Amino acid sequence: MEGRKRWIVVLAVILVGGFLFGLAQAQTKLVPKIDNFILFPDQSGSMYMTHAKLGKVKMALAKEVMFKMNDEIPELGYKGALDLFAPWQKIADPAVYKRSSFGEAIAKIKNDQDIFGRLTPMGPGISSLDTVLSGLSGKTGVIIVSDGGANQGPDPVVAAQAIKTKYPQVCFHVISFADEPKGAEILKKISAIGGCGVHAEGAKLLADQAALKQFVKDVFYTTATEAKKEDVIILRGINFDLDKADIKPEWKPVLDEGAAVLSKNPQIKIIIEGHTCALGTDAYNQKLSERRAKSVFDYFVSKGISASRMKTVGYGESKPKADNTTEEGRRMNRRVEIKVVQ
Repeated sequence: MEGRKRWIVVLAVILVGGFLFGLAQAQTKLVPKIDNFILFPDQSGSMYMTHAKLGKVKMALAKEVMFKMNDEIPELGYKGALDLFAPWQKIADPAVYKRSSFGEAIAKIKNDQDIFGRLTPMGPGISSLDTVLSGLSGKTGVIIVSDGGANQGPDPVVAAQAIKTKYPQVCFHVISFADEPKGAEILKKISAIGGCGVHAEGAKLLADQAALKQFVKDVFYTTATEAKKEDVIILRGINFDLDKADIKPEWKPVLDEGAAVLSKNPQIKIIIEGHTCALGTDAYNQKLSERRAKSVFDYFVSKGISASRMKTVGYGESKPKADNTTEEGRRMNRRVEIKVVQ
């Protein structure tokens, strides 16, 4: 009818404690995916060396891409912090994100530093995130800008996994300026932790504005008009041990927030889908995937969610999300996903 507004209720993607849920009207509206973000550039000695292929100092390239990214980040109420690592240095404490003030913080990063004697303790740097994350609540995106160089201290991938285990609502995103295979591999492994990270090559973000915009969108927000009637949600930070289907205590904060969202939106119905890695027989894995789905189902019921709003299904090893030939890939495949249906 002409002149009359028609509103359609659709599922919008809103991150709440590791779940993607929510309701919004069908209009062009930006919806935040995160509650906080930490921009986390590497200031080790190797970042102040010239990139082997790009011919410029890596930190200069990193600052250029950070400034460009800052110009694209919408102000949607999340908190932003800026910290450097290797060595650790605080530039801006968590505060409601404002483009102008955050740009000023990026400008404080030194353009030049002595390289001699500056090692690359990437693992300890990542572990230092604990000092910031301990004061935050909700979904947090950590955006690492690095070349992946690591020649001192513990394995950075192990350090990142430890942070993810302690803070299940953290996702590691990476802007890579790696110019050596080892560094590139480290950064790819970090962005794969938990299955929720975004990995991008810094050179591509600098050369392709569309790619930069997409990276920002993937990390920071979605639009209500792009949301679907049916969404598949991976329970972020929840991956089962081999041959196990029990709910670990550290998962409960994520599951509790998901239950709270379901309680506030009684019209939402879900299908809980269980999955396994490829170890074991097809028949055994089918039963194991069903038990994993049932574990989440039972937990939601214990929190007051009506069983009539939920169904469970097991897919065994038939729908992997990652490479089953690696331990990290198998761990990511031992998961539960939620399908939201109206």
